[in-house]
Amino acid sequence: MRVAAYHLPTKVSGFEVETRSYGEVTLDLVVVTPGLLAELIGHLEVARERIAKRKGREIAEILSDVFTRWQERTDPFRQAAEVALPAITRYSQAMVVHGLDLLLQGYTAEAFDALCREVASEEVLEGFVPVGSHLGRAYSPSLTTHVLAGNIPGVGLPGLIAATILGSASLVKTASSDPLFVALWAASVAKRDPEIGEALCVLSWSGGRKDLEAVAFDRAEVVIAYGNEQTMRELRGRVRGRFFGHGHRLSFGVIGREVLSNAEEVAERTAYDASLFDQRGCLSPHLFYVEEGGEATPREFAGLLATAMERWAERLPPGSPTVEEAVAVRRFRAGYEAQELVGKEVALFTSRQGLDWTVIYEEDQTFTPSCLQRTVLVKPVTDLSEVGGLLDSWRPYLQAVGVAVAPERIEVLAAQLGEAGVGRICPVGRMQAPPLTWHQEGRTLLHDLLRWVDLEA
Repeated sequence: MRVAAYHLPTKVSGFEVETRSYGEVTLDLVVVTPGLLAELIGHLEVARERIAKRKGREIAEILSDVFTRWQERTDPFRQAAEVALPAITRYSQAMVVHGLDLLLQGYTAEAFDALCREVASEEVLEGFVPVGSHLGRAYSPSLTTHVLAGNIPGVGLPGLIAATILGSASLVKTASSDPLFVALWAASVAKRDPEIGEALCVLSWSGGRKDLEAVAFDRAEVVIAYGNEQTMRELRGRVRGRFFGHGHRLSFGVIGREVLSNAEEVAERTAYDASLFDQRGCLSPHLFYVEEGGEATPREFAGLLATAMERWAERLPPGSPTVEEAVAVRRFRAGYEAQELVGKEVALFTSRQGLDWTVIYEEDQTFTPSCLQRTVLVKPVTDLSEVGGLLDSWRPYLQAVGVAVAPERIEVLAAQLGEAGVGRICPVGRMQAPPLTWHQEGRTLLHDLLRWVDLEA
């Protein structure tokens, strides 16, 4: 299979293409130069003038329709993704199919409608309107540059969607670990609405190419970037406009004693969260705090979680770890095996085959990030009110918490977790499916992109 891993405005020609092979999958990639990038940005700025005149809700309806088409297994763009992504991303075929279904379920017409409601009235984008004691008008960025991560297909898509709805042109640099998915998405948008497609450009180049990033950042009013903390620090210093960085984040779960009367079902949902996307995402839980005093002890819950992890490994087989990832899992396991041998309160549960999954029960309550690759820890707490105090040193990096407690406890617990720095609280089993309107890193999608101008009498 050969597929184009780029999307360009149609008037661009004369560029060179190189190939990259992943077994039977070959990707065509544009050879990006500073001159080509400058030319592309010129085309994007012209295209932006046209889509900026269109209503945001009209654009949202078109994008919603594109996602509806992707939900059909016969859609050619989806078919290309299903065939190519397992080879490119190292996810299993079953995980790619399931992951696409999960991703697409979040982009419904209702979700787009809710997103559009973030901007109270489109009139603020069309002229000065009363805002408090003065007049105000909001302007969308003429160009938004997106620097994506490739750990999970679709990461960064919400920012791209928001920019497009606001009438901003978008230049997207994809990750080398997944240069295809967003390129396919942009091509599907262009097929549905060529005018919007002209305002999208998706390319891949090696990270750290300062000659290319100087061009990509110089004319961008906004840069949205995903990556590790070092990448965020390096990029932030080279962006002239507004910069929104999304560095690595950590997620975990909490289980109340009262739901352990149904511990097997709770374990099934927690195992699903820990297995999805082989735990590569920021929304993947590293550990679960389990409250003592329920019908199952935290240690017994760890055993049930292990059984559920084995079932999910059969339904959604793990992908192929890199050598470095496999070594990390073996070292992580070995460290806990050594603790078990010297009599520490530790129990290790491992997959029947290879490194498919690992569950570790550890009495030490210290918040401990796992080595990933479906490796999850279970730690006991006397009361869930203790959890907030265990998070202090990780506060800047906290993302989501999966929760399983009685309804009457959720409000107090949510307030404690929010105070501790957590940004999203949801039921276990839904950690990897945030709504389109979620406040990633505590921010709003559309409002962040707008620039306000005040007019005082």
